[in-house]
Formats: sequence, C-alpha cells, structure tokens
Amino acid sequence: MFLKTLLILLYLLIMQITSLYAYEYDINNLYEYEHVYYQSGYISEVNDINEINETNEIDEGFEPVLDSHHIQPILSELQVPLPSYTAASVVLMDASTGLVLYSNDATEHHYPASITKIMTALIVLENISDLSERIEFSYNSIFSIPRNSSHIYMDVRETLTVYEALYALMLASANEVSIALAEHVAGSVEEFVKLMNHRAFTIGARDTIFVNPSGLPASGQVTTAYDMALIMREAVRHPVFVETISTRTYMIPPTERQPLERPLRNTNHMIHQGQHFNETVIGGKTGFTNLAQHTLVTYAEYNGRRLIVSILRGGNPGIFNDTNALLRFGFDIPFEEVTVFENERYTPTIPVYQNINGSTIEIGRVIIRADNDISFNLPYGFNRAELRYELSIPETLTPPVVAGEVLGRVTVYAQNLRVGEENLIARNTVSFYVPSPPDYAENINLWFPSEYPVHLYQPEYYEYVEDPHYWIMDYLVTFMIPLALTGIMLAIATVVFMTRRQRRSKKMFKGKQSRYVSRYGSYYRYK
Repeated sequence: MFLKTLLILLYLLIMQITSLYAYEYDINNLYEYEHVYYQSGYISEVNDINEINETNEIDEGFEPVLDSHHIQPILSELQVPLPSYTAASVVLMDASTGLVLYSNDATEHHYPASITKIMTALIVLENISDLSERIEFSYNSIFSIPRNSSHIYMDVRETLTVYEALYALMLASANEVSIALAEHVAGSVEEFVKLMNHRAFTIGARDTIFVNPSGLPASGQVTTAYDMALIMREAVRHPVFVETISTRTYMIPPTERQPLERPLRNTNHMIHQGQHFNETVIGGKTGFTNLAQHTLVTYAEYNGRRLIVSILRGGNPGIFNDTNALLRFGFDIPFEEVTVFENERYTPTIPVYQNINGSTIEIGRVIIRADNDISFNLPYGFNRAELRYELSIPETLTPPVVAGEVLGRVTVYAQNLRVGEENLIARNTVSFYVPSPPDYAENINLWFPSEYPVHLYQPEYYEYVEDPHYWIMDYLVTFMIPLALTGIMLAIATVVFMTRRQRRSKKMFKGKQSRYVSRYGSYYRYK
C-alpha cells in the first residue's frame, strides 16, 4: 500500500512540473522573433534609423526656421549659379518636403498685404464642406473697408456662394468678400482672426500675427517670407484652392442686386501670356499696400517637382522677375529619389498583456511595420544624417490584436521639419490566451450541441513565429510527454504489483504443500 501511494505522488509531481514547464514555454518562448526588439520610453531625437524613437506622442514643439546653408555646399559643389533678386526677403521651398532650397532674411518681419488672403481661404476650406452655401454681405463687410481698396462692388444683403466668393477673394483680392467670409465662418471678424492665428501656429508659422482677414494695414499684423511659404504649402493641399489660384478669369453670375455678370481677372501676371509668363507657375497670390510694398507667393510645378516662392517687400515688376529667377534656380537643382524609411528594416514589437486568474501576464507580442516605404525627392548629395525619425506607438496592448490594425505612426524629419509619415500596422494577430488543448474549441460543440456554438479564442503565436517546429514542440510538451510518462508509470506499477503478488503466493504455499499434495496429489504430480 505504501509503495502504491508513493508511486501515485511521484506521478502527480511529474505531471505538475510538466504542466508548469509547458505554461512557461507557451508564455515566454513562443513569441520569440530574433530580428525585432521593443524599447519603451522616450528619446528626444535620433538620427539613425536603427535608433528610432518610440514615444506615445509626436513632438509638437517649435520647428526652427530653416536656412538654406544646408543646401549651399551641395550647390557649390554642383556649380549651380545662385539667383539674383531685389526683394527684401525671399524663400524658395520644396513643396513636397518643406525643405528650404534658398532664402534671404527669411525671418524678417514685414507687412503681408493681400497675401493674407491665402490663410483666409485655407480657414474657409477647412471649415466649410458645402461650397454651394450662400453667404450674405452685412453692412460691416461693405462699409468697414476703404472704398479705394480692392473690391467687387457688393451690396448689403447681397449673396454669393462660398465657391464664388473664393474666386472673388483670390483673383480680384476683394476685401469685402474676405470680411463676409469671416463673418459667415466664425460669426465675427475677431473670432475668425483667432482661427487664423491658431492655424498659423499649428502649421509652424510662429512669426506671423494676423489682425484681419483682408491684409489691409493694421497695427501688429506682420509675417515672414518663410511663414508665408509654409501657409501656401498647407493651402495647396486643397484641390479647390489650386483650381482657384490657377484660373485666369472667372465670371460671377447675376445676383439679387446685380443683374449682370461680374468679370474677375487674376492679378498674378505669371499665369497670363506676356512678359512675366512662366509655364511652370500654377498660381499664386499678390499683395500691395504702401507699408508692405509688393508681395507675392507663388506655387509652381515642373517634371513632378513642386516649388513655392515667397517674396516680401519687393517692387513691381520686381516680384515677378525675382520669382522667375528663383524658380529657374530651383528647377535646375538636381534632385534624386531617396527612400528615407524602409518598412522592412524596422519592425519593433509591442507586448500584449492579459489578465489570467487575477494576474497580468504577457501572452505574446505584436510585430509592427509601416504600410509603405517613405520616399522623397531630395537634392542630390543630401546628407542623410540630417534625417530624424520619431515613432508613436503604445507601450503595451491587450488582446485581441488583429493583423492590419493601425497601432501608431512613424514620422520623418529633415532639418527639423516634418517631411513625411506613415501608419504603423500590426503584422500578426494575438488573440485571447486560453490554456487548453489546441482542438478543444473545435470539439466542444460536438460534445455539447447547442443552438449557439461555442467559439473560444486560441493563442495564435504561430502566426508570427517563422519556425513551425515551435508548434510541434508545444504539442509534445503539453500532450505527448505527459501521456508517455503516464504509460511508463502504469507499466512500473504493474510490474511492481505482479512481483509482490508472486512473492505473497510463495509464502502462502510454504509449509503447507504436503497437505495440498496429499489431498490433490494427482494435480501436483502433473504440475
């Protein structure tokens, strides 16, 4: 009896050790992936793609104004002649990346004049989805502007659609239209100006202060050539804006107060046939006041490259000559396509935790990767060391996590300016962990038929472990080895039992054999 009890206890001990080992194997080893890693915390900046930041937030801090001194050594080596100009402040920017290819006094404060209306149009497009809405001109919108300033002779209570008003704003630079749009969007000019300044701040135009939506002279209303290039770069993301600034002429249809059409002509000479015409120019916005002098922001495209030229405090026709010179210079710079982020090179992992029997346990890891590579056209010979990467992902996850789910994003900076980003998606699925045989979920409905089938989530580590032997090893550890040990223990118990029985039988016959022989002599005789 003692031996049986000992064998049973030994068997239970072996089974417990085996089950613990199998559990630890499931939790800690099955998600191993030798080419990935996870590092929690935040690193302020990293220049090497192999040391990408992993942070919960993208740094929204001040992005310093760029200077073209980064590009000048490249241009000198390639013998690209520098442009000549007469304006006080100029900026040549690559619209795709935001890189400043050339600048002079880019951060000097100047009055903007009517190029302010670029921001006015941007706020309107971001806040009104239905451009067929009609706006009504108030008394304030008509009579709050000087009569000798740019206008299209609108009358009180006359209406235009938002779409028509945008053409009047950008082509004829109509000041009463800018006031009416501001009142329609925000309820008052003051509230609209708050939207303008907030949007300028988020774009990165930190040296700009707007006081009105028209650009008419006002105390404290200033900007810089760099800031206006940033604002134009944001505005041209809207197709309606690009369509508007590229239109040479437009006819406003008759209204309640005006039975005739109102013809509009774009004030940008560079899109009209003539001395300053440039076929690469898509459009732009001009401005003039006595304090600001002539200002111009231009958007151009050639051979797939997009450039923005911002000019403040220039002359007429100097602003057009300066813009042409800067555009020729910009399009002459040799560019090459550079892959700044390869989605296959960086595949970090995020741990997945689940509460099991009151304990939070890591049940697996999710491998993340970018949707696509990030590529840009950069100046030939651009130093990749000036690229910086930031990764925004959660530190931990809870199941279930489905492959293809967006979990974060990677952002690429060049010269401290954000130039591109891609979503980071889950590469594999991690479901709820259920410590049960692999086929339990499939067979439970056969054992207990029901109108509502039972579906149990099973751990899916195998989806992102590239060695299929992990599953086989798991099956051996959790099922076959305990079964084999059970068979061995039963065999040992059987041998021990039979041996003891044989010994007991021998004791019983010892000393009593003569009596049995006399009584059953014939039986023992033959035995």
